[in-house]
Amino acid sequence: MKKLLLATFATVLVAGCSTITTEQFNALENRVSALERQVGSASDTASGAATAAASASRDAAAAQATAERALDAANAANERAERMAETCCARK
Repeated sequence: MKKLLLATFATVLVAGCSTITTEQFNALENRVSALERQVGSASDTASGAATAAASASRDAAAAQATAERALDAANAANERAERMAETCCARK
């Protein structure tokens, strides 16, 4: 991006289509560099957010699996209790 912008400015200067000064050119170059740093920072932040989201997704999946195991154990205990109640009541 920066190289393309600089090449465009150089082409315009060589063609004589603009009367840009060296100071103006340097100011534009500095602004482009600052914008590139901001883009890099935003990209790093987005990567960090994606990593955090993936981690949260893994944690949620693990929590769901644990909850499902707990529900299965509770259902099994309930079935055992029902069988025991049927056995006790059937003898009387």
